[in-house]
Amino acid sequence: MSTRRPHNSKNLDWDWTSAALAEGTFSPEVDHTTNSALGHYMILQLGRFEKKMAHLESEHMEPLSSGCLHFWFHMESWSASDSAQLTVYANESGILRSLWNKTGNQGDVWQEIMIDYTSSSRHQIVFEGKSDGDDCGIALDDIFIRTNMTCGELLPTTPAPTTEATTPSASPLDCNFEEGLCEWEQDTEDGFDWLRQNGLQADNPWLGPAYDHTVENNKGFYLVVNMSGDQDPKLATISVPVLGQASHFCVGFWYYMLGSSVSSLDLWVQTGMTTSVHWTRFGTQTARWLNAQVTIHVVDIQKVLLSAQSNTAGHGFIAVDDITFREGQCHDQDPCGFESKSLCGFEQDVTDSGSWNRVSGTTERVDHTYGTLFGHAMAVLSADLQSPTLTRLLSPERAFTAGMCLRFWHWISAGHNDSLSVHVLEEGELGPVLWSIPGHGSSSGWQVTEVTVSSPVNFRVAFSAELSPAPASWILLDDVSLRAGSCIPAGSCDFESGHCTWRSGSRKGPYNHAWLHADGRFQGPEVDHTTLTPDGRFLLSKAQKNSSKAELESEWLQLDTEACFSLWYLLAESTSGTLRVTVHTVDDKQDVLFETSESGKTWSQTSHSLQRATNLQILVEAESAGEGFIAIDDILLTAGACRDNVTIHGFAPCQFENGTCGWQDVSVGQFIWQRGRNGTTTANTGPSVDHTTGSELGWYMAVEASDGQHNSYAVFQSTAMGQASADCTFQFYYHMYGEGIGELRVLLQEGSRLTPLLQLSGNHGDQWHQVELGVGRTPQVFHLLFEATRTFSELGDIAVDDITMLNCSLPEAADDCPLGFFTCANRVCVETSRVCDFTDDCGDRSEEVQCEPKGYSKRCSFEQGLCSWESGGRASHRTKWTRQRGESAWPTHGPPRDHTRNTAAGYYIVPGHPLSPGQKSEILSSTLLPSSNCTVRFYLYCEGGGLQGRLTVRLRTEHTGSSDVVIWSGNATASFRWRRAEVTFSSPVYSKVVFHFLEDGETPRGQVALDDISFSPECAHDPNNSPLPGTTTPSPSTSTTTDTPCGNEEFFCWRSESVQCVPANTQCNYHLDCPLGEDEETCGPCSFEYGNCHWWDASQGTNMWHLQRASEHTDPPLDHTTGSGHYMCVNSSQVAQGQGEAILQSPPLPASSPYCQIRFHFHMGGWSPGTLSVSLRRAQGQTSVLWSRTTNSSAPWSPELLPLGKQQAEYTVIFSSEVRETQGPSVRARSSVALDDISFHNCETSYQPPDFTDLSCSFDQDLCAWVQEASDDLDWQRRSGPTDTLNTGPLGDHTSGRGHYMYLESSHPSKAGEVAQLNSPVVPPAGENGYCLTVWYHMFGATVGSLKVFVKSIVTGAKTLVWQRRQSQGDLWQLMRHHVIIEEVHQIVLKASVGGEAGDIAVDDITFTAGPCPSTDLCDFEKGDCNWVQLLDDDFDWARGSGQTPTADTGPTVDHSTGTDNGHYFYLQSSIQLPANRAKMASPAFPSGKGKCLQFWYHMFGQGMGTLNVYQELVEGEATVVFSRSGNMGEAWRFAQAPLQATRGAAYRIVVEGVRGQSEQGDMAIDDVLVTDTPCPPARHCDFELNACGWTNLYGVDEVDWLRGQGLNPDHNTGPSVDHTTNSSIGYYMYVDSSVGDWGGRAMLFSEVVPPASGGHCLTFWFHMSGQHVGTLSLLTTDNVSEYDTEHVLWTETGNQGDVWLEDSVFVESDKPSWFLFLYQRGKHPSGDVAIDDIHLSPGPCYPVDPTEPPSSNDSLFVTIGVVVPLIVIVIVIAFLYGWRRKHPSDEPIIEHDMLDQNSLPGFYDYDINESDGGNGLSTFNNLYDLSEGTLTDINDVSVA
Repeated sequence: MSTRRPHNSKNLDWDWTSAALAEGTFSPEVDHTTNSALGHYMILQLGRFEKKMAHLESEHMEPLSSGCLHFWFHMESWSASDSAQLTVYANESGILRSLWNKTGNQGDVWQEIMIDYTSSSRHQIVFEGKSDGDDCGIALDDIFIRTNMTCGELLPTTPAPTTEATTPSASPLDCNFEEGLCEWEQDTEDGFDWLRQNGLQADNPWLGPAYDHTVENNKGFYLVVNMSGDQDPKLATISVPVLGQASHFCVGFWYYMLGSSVSSLDLWVQTGMTTSVHWTRFGTQTARWLNAQVTIHVVDIQKVLLSAQSNTAGHGFIAVDDITFREGQCHDQDPCGFESKSLCGFEQDVTDSGSWNRVSGTTERVDHTYGTLFGHAMAVLSADLQSPTLTRLLSPERAFTAGMCLRFWHWISAGHNDSLSVHVLEEGELGPVLWSIPGHGSSSGWQVTEVTVSSPVNFRVAFSAELSPAPASWILLDDVSLRAGSCIPAGSCDFESGHCTWRSGSRKGPYNHAWLHADGRFQGPEVDHTTLTPDGRFLLSKAQKNSSKAELESEWLQLDTEACFSLWYLLAESTSGTLRVTVHTVDDKQDVLFETSESGKTWSQTSHSLQRATNLQILVEAESAGEGFIAIDDILLTAGACRDNVTIHGFAPCQFENGTCGWQDVSVGQFIWQRGRNGTTTANTGPSVDHTTGSELGWYMAVEASDGQHNSYAVFQSTAMGQASADCTFQFYYHMYGEGIGELRVLLQEGSRLTPLLQLSGNHGDQWHQVELGVGRTPQVFHLLFEATRTFSELGDIAVDDITMLNCSLPEAADDCPLGFFTCANRVCVETSRVCDFTDDCGDRSEEVQCEPKGYSKRCSFEQGLCSWESGGRASHRTKWTRQRGESAWPTHGPPRDHTRNTAAGYYIVPGHPLSPGQKSEILSSTLLPSSNCTVRFYLYCEGGGLQGRLTVRLRTEHTGSSDVVIWSGNATASFRWRRAEVTFSSPVYSKVVFHFLEDGETPRGQVALDDISFSPECAHDPNNSPLPGTTTPSPSTSTTTDTPCGNEEFFCWRSESVQCVPANTQCNYHLDCPLGEDEETCGPCSFEYGNCHWWDASQGTNMWHLQRASEHTDPPLDHTTGSGHYMCVNSSQVAQGQGEAILQSPPLPASSPYCQIRFHFHMGGWSPGTLSVSLRRAQGQTSVLWSRTTNSSAPWSPELLPLGKQQAEYTVIFSSEVRETQGPSVRARSSVALDDISFHNCETSYQPPDFTDLSCSFDQDLCAWVQEASDDLDWQRRSGPTDTLNTGPLGDHTSGRGHYMYLESSHPSKAGEVAQLNSPVVPPAGENGYCLTVWYHMFGATVGSLKVFVKSIVTGAKTLVWQRRQSQGDLWQLMRHHVIIEEVHQIVLKASVGGEAGDIAVDDITFTAGPCPSTDLCDFEKGDCNWVQLLDDDFDWARGSGQTPTADTGPTVDHSTGTDNGHYFYLQSSIQLPANRAKMASPAFPSGKGKCLQFWYHMFGQGMGTLNVYQELVEGEATVVFSRSGNMGEAWRFAQAPLQATRGAAYRIVVEGVRGQSEQGDMAIDDVLVTDTPCPPARHCDFELNACGWTNLYGVDEVDWLRGQGLNPDHNTGPSVDHTTNSSIGYYMYVDSSVGDWGGRAMLFSEVVPPASGGHCLTFWFHMSGQHVGTLSLLTTDNVSEYDTEHVLWTETGNQGDVWLEDSVFVESDKPSWFLFLYQRGKHPSGDVAIDDIHLSPGPCYPVDPTEPPSSNDSLFVTIGVVVPLIVIVIVIAFLYGWRRKHPSDEPIIEHDMLDQNSLPGFYDYDINESDGGNGLSTFNNLYDLSEGTLTDINDVSVA
């Protein structure tokens, strides 16, 4: 091995010597070859207190596909420290690649080392020996480089070698958090904790990294502080004691900081005296794991602490992983932070007068590496200077290069004449300035710069500082690095790898936030602009609650010529804010270059020309407006003025026969590409003929190695080409012949990024070779470049010919796509098998979106770690597949670019390296459930070696792998492109997919990589990732085998035992044909026990659905299926209000029947679970909400059954959960929403429903097919016998009195206003004649709410209110009938609301009967006019109407029969008539003797109301007025009843006459007319025996109602034992349930309208008040119900008056119509009865009332004989009839009893009432409704002063 000696630090060289001649303490006593003192070796003696380093280099060698470096070394020193180091490098084009390293004292012994290595270019082997200041000796002997073989083929005499640097033994303080916190402890005083979690728990990008650093998959653990959503700053601290550690030690860890809420991550060191920050990072960082290495040199150290702190608001997290402790200082890092005294080999130029010094940070200037006082930087300080000084800092020597990127951080605080500049030092000569900045050209703080350096010879980088001795002036330098390849142009960045040289603005504060390094997961743009993929990166400014700015600053730019600045941007909403670009010069001038607030849906570009300037800075500012986002990407700064358009060329080939076809040489210097033929100038190199013609007359492009300088390079650039398809291929021929051939590289240029595609070097012989490169999907304008490099030799001509672009045009649209193809949004046809495989085959990515709902789960692009892939359990670090990217891995460890993003910034995975022969490297998928026809798709890169048999895909069914089945074997030939592969298999058992790479030691490995692995929808994934069993299981079947148990037209039931195969066409037909339902598992039904069943989370915010295993720590603790299984849930504990919906979307569901229903079980727990809703999205994109709930569910799991209706095409169901605003994180922590057991019913398109007459239900056995609505507050309860609450609800059911009914429990815990809804089965269309719906209902109690009946259309989801009642309807079962005629599939919905604690509502005996409902004597005008006729002796007609009448401010809005806007009535439309015009209509004739009382409802509302007259007209024509009213009676239906006269054998009819008033506001109406044989009560007298007369309860004003009752009721507080009228228990009175309500609660009973009387009125009444604290009873009068007050109190009585009826009377005078009001106010602790009876109103004054006394003893016998005995008989009979009637009420419609107790507040108007004498015995009450937007709503917010 020949050597040459480069420049070495301290003039130190390796010496060739023998033991006999060697000097020095640590020289070996014998060599290794002869084992004697006469043998020779190479020795490096390193002395004390000096930092020394020396290199021993081999000759240059040719590329090596396989080689073994074999040598012996001896390394000895005084101490066991790591001071002495021996490192072996491969020097490839100036880049030193480490092959091996050993540190510290190895003892007085020779040790053998063997290293496998490869090199794709000419290279050297370099041995580097160095010491940090200790005496030591390093010796080498017997160095061999064995080519075309591996070290494994040798017989080593020592243990197997390793290429990994020796790692010191693990410290007990190390922690990777896989098993817990190790020795680290949470600080209990900081108020917040670090959370140990893995990527699976970070179900949105704001909650933590998707992968850890240790194992790089989503199952590995790390520590994280989640900082999203909180308003108050957080501080979380962990610490570890380090007592007994050395005085120097190195703390290493990995950190991840992302989000606008991130403040700082600090490493603290605590001693016995102080606690100080040694390292810090502030704000959001590049979106990946970053490494920190911190040397701690502190005496008396006790603890090391890591603390994370948040800002006040926003999203984000700080995570840490893999913390290590090592004794001694940290080794020099790349970049070099100057933390070691070795200065990474940098040294001062000895010819300078001044010097660079290594300095620690100060309070005014911290270093950049640590960011604290404890870090170090290189500095030139004015305080050390006496005069202006020029001094240079020189880097270690580097090998010649065509281009390397120098990156460094600098901080200049100096004057105008001071500067910092960068040069190249070649052979002692300082080159020209490559970059410089004046002293006043840098703002405060650290700034970063990148400079491209190149040199044809070995060189050093020189940092030249010029500084004057001014106060507080300095030039600082830190974190210097050199990487292969040229830098991205200054001021440009595509953000794929980070921020380039752009950095966040220096201004900090509460109104400034940071730009985030984001991708498509972050609720910004779905794709970036560079790659147009979700994995591409951009910068994002998220909306802030307060107006805030995000600032981005470029480095200081030097524009030698005019330049063009361009930027791509996207604003989400018009309210996203403002994007502004300004230019800042060194003299603090700022010019606005661009400003916009315009939003859009796609990326937009802005371009602006910049004039030449010495130093300028560009600032990009996003000013948030509170919503949306602002994103930027692809900043580009190019020379020359901006051009309006770039000429885009096609993909034409070029043979160079007639020119260069637009390709052009863009070289700098004399080494250039030239078109040539007939051989090159220099002999023995270059082609003699071209490839096209094969003759000397043909042309090609070539470089002459005799031109230009040594190691210079030439560039040949293509024309600008447009977008390239995914299959785009670049093909050409090359010729590289000669002894001094350099390199040929092909590069892809997109914007600012250059991506290498190919690198060739060395002599390839005198012939043309073909190369085919994959260009891949390139969404932007791009160029291809040939870059040729020459060496020292002139025998190195390189040529290319016959350039061709294949398959590069985007695919064309088609009219129709054939079967089995996916139709893209742009109408391109793509094979279904290529959907969601990470390749943009469509050209618009439409086949790569919404992959989860399409069923493609567990896809992995490796951009966010290894996803769920993991190495085998016993894999060593060396044998594991690792995640790499082209920027760092190429050309030695991986391809130059990935497949996902098609850039060098994208990630892929490669097998372990290096592997010894026979070693394997495996990576395993997560566990698959038994699956049929599962396809795995992946992309493979193979270059430079054979692959046959070395890479296989295996199916593993038991954990040892001993029974693995190979299902795919790599047979791809080497190529410079990503190739697609797939394999299909079936397995009846649990399994894992294994990618297995075997090192055979025979063929060169080359580069092997995998990317973009995806599974087809047929693959079922185990949500638990269960371990495989330890025993052999049945073998799987692949697509190439024939042992599948089912035929081609059959579906394999892989999980079921009894039936294995079912017809293939039964899959996804809503019917479980497989016993365990495998055929429907991916079609909607899901128990979540075997995964998500292709339900997928489509959330955009931090609120997300995830699969949860039930446990005692979850909410709910049990799943619904098994109790210990799985369910889907949303955990809102760390989600702020307004952070978007959590969306769970079904897979595409097949067409369904009109009767299709979805059933699911849900749980909503916690203080504020938010909203859970269900929506249906049709194929056309329309979305309709089916169901929504905002309250907690009472049971652990609540069922719901929702109709979906007929869907003629595929559709999806969406469950969404949205967090409501809460009181803080402590509340949210107890909130959760969960789903389980989703199923579909009656959905088969062939389903035939039962006849609707079979849907009737008595509830005696069960609920039949009626179901509880789960979106309401309460459930209906099934019961037999009386309800639990006294004085409300029925005594028994309606059917038999002994059966069951459904009821709404109104007492605690039910609350007023809560509702319960009962839904019928899905009912078929009603048919031509419809059907009669009957419902028996019971509504009785002091605080009854309402009962409503709806008909709900399944097609539209609209509910039509067809009937309603509210308040108490009497203590009996009553009948509701409705004729249903809807011609759609529908449901009947019963909805009851709670009015108060005593308001039970019950229903029973629901029937569906074909045809109309049977006719009755009641005419409700619902089906027509009931044979009423319009008379001819009038001016116009009454009209039948519904809802609102045509004229505003008059007429009813609902009918009286149903209380809905769908019910009908007859009305008089006054707007089209003249005043005094009349309209008459007449009933059918009634026979003589039929009817004693006429009852009807009327409505007279409007300021121009006329007169309503009602006549009893004999057939002969004589008519008698029985009722008359005039004027505005308020916006209410009023009840009227009038006695009918006996007609003595003559028939009669009822005539209704309406007289138009003075204005058009005079629409009057009538409804519900009944002629009954029951006599009307006497006029102006009410004994409550028949009904409540005209006395009514108010609705919505008081707290409880008056009830009509009897003494028969045994319950307490229900009134006296006898009434006053009959003095018996069967007589009726009005009473108040004094047990209901609160102290002071009111019950109001209003009279009918009392007309004015000149002599006044006397009201006489009897009252009963018995019991302690019974309360107060008052009598008031008012002429306006809405304004009654105590000034109108006529009478009052308080407290216990004894168990006796008392009489009293009051006199009142009024010149206006008025009302009487009995007002009861509840006592403090009432116990007793309050009642009234026998109310009589008479004209004139009152007469004295005799005192009422109990009967005397002398009267007892008379009373007993004359009253009691007959009454005993009556009581017995009536009691029997009473009980029988409650259980068997008549279904005859009679307006009596407590039907009048449903009364509402009688209006809010001053009435103008003119009463006719014919109006005897009339009574009125109101129902007030508000009809808005088609929904009937009760008015219940009325308050009365």
